[in-house]
Amino acid sequence: MITRISITYGTKQILSKLQNRYPDRQLLLLDSSASGDKLALLDVSGEESVFSSPIHYDIKLHRGTTDWQGFINFIYIDNLSPDDQKVFNSKANHFVTTDPMPEGMRSIYFMKEEKNRSNNILLSTWEDAADFSTWKQDSSFKPFVYFLTGQNNYHEASYHFFKPENK
Repeated sequence: MITRISITYGTKQILSKLQNRYPDRQLLLLDSSASGDKLALLDVSGEESVFSSPIHYDIKLHRGTTDWQGFINFIYIDNLSPDDQKVFNSKANHFVTTDPMPEGMRSIYFMKEEKNRSNNILLSTWEDAADFSTWKQDSSFKPFVYFLTGQNNYHEASYHFFKPENK
């Protein structure tokens, strides 16, 4: 199992060059927009980063496949009080290790940002975006709702694999 994931952002030209320069690495070109202008390159190799300005995430817990397909979502939660951090850790641990995976979820990762240890990240992969949307309305998501506030610097980023026809 890998213990670290890295991400960087840039243009299609720059990120594609990195993919071509390191063909043996598992570098995934991701698109967060319909216009194809908000691209990220995700390194899921677990090896030392080849990016010049990476963001590293240390994987604390993982369940599910390591096959990166479909829809990808990052939920970021930061700025928790020490007590809230303990509660969040407990809820994330229980969900990742014990609860049944929701319909359509392929994998779930609970991670911490390497440079900002207070930044909690739930990375999930899904069959499609509709399955993710359904989960956010499901009872299995309710333990996280308390943390989804601006006070906790909550935000999300969703991606699909870049397709050249998205130009």
